[in-house]
Amino acid sequence: MCRRLGLWWAVALVATVRPVSANLLAQAVPSKYNLTVHAAEPVGRDVAIQNLGDTPVVVKIRLSDWTLDEAGNLTLVPAGSTPTSLQGSIDFEPRQFSLGPGESGVVHVVIHLPAEGPATRWGVLLSEVRPTSWPKTQLGPRAIAELGTTLYLSRVPAELTRAELVGLEAHASGDTALAVTFQVRNENERHFYASGDVALRDSSGAVVAQGSVGTGVVLPGARRSFTWTCSNHLAPGRYTVTATLDTGEPSLIVGEAQVRWPLAPSLPLPVAATDDH
Repeated sequence: MCRRLGLWWAVALVATVRPVSANLLAQAVPSKYNLTVHAAEPVGRDVAIQNLGDTPVVVKIRLSDWTLDEAGNLTLVPAGSTPTSLQGSIDFEPRQFSLGPGESGVVHVVIHLPAEGPATRWGVLLSEVRPTSWPKTQLGPRAIAELGTTLYLSRVPAELTRAELVGLEAHASGDTALAVTFQVRNENERHFYASGDVALRDSSGAVVAQGSVGTGVVLPGARRSFTWTCSNHLAPGRYTVTATLDTGEPSLIVGEAQVRWPLAPSLPLPVAATDDH
């Protein structure tokens, strides 16, 4: 049985702390906005914060920047600390409010894209949700939830994005498993989302294993690596690895490589990329 390796990507950036004595449940809707600016006019959107718990809560809103490494690991950093920050280009109100059990509040967001600078900017609107008051008898950690709505603002239409498959590598995962990593490059000025399927065929062409990787964003000018791991017991021999990449473009991108199992010391494999219509 092959297992799917889901790459962690928080398009919603939802972090929750399990409540101890209060039923603290909340959500932010939507989890993401992809906004294309056609003119130098502000764009307005609403984010709803819903208190799904049975206790009153206080909500505090703030903007944060974030960075993403090639493996898909996301790091929050202070607003204004990245070249693509929305700091100075975004206003939102209210910044703090209270919600009773079952109530919802709306944060109105207005964003504009400066005429100069990066063609795409991004950040995350974080909503900290905590109980209005803490029980005096409560011991241990207190329940706090932090919800996020990721914001992208770009002057580049989505249909102009182009992805490249620039690497395909097979390597061992542990003592017995085969892992396949493929690299996607974005040399454009707008982000896109990528997902992929991987198939492993034996020398007769029969599929002996297959799986997929989770959807992840590829930021402008960046590379992103996706990894699929198969725990099938593979007989010694030669196999063909096929990675199929879907970025929302009209055509899929397909890369293939040959691998001999058991693996020799890990080396990058040549990629033959074709368009699959």
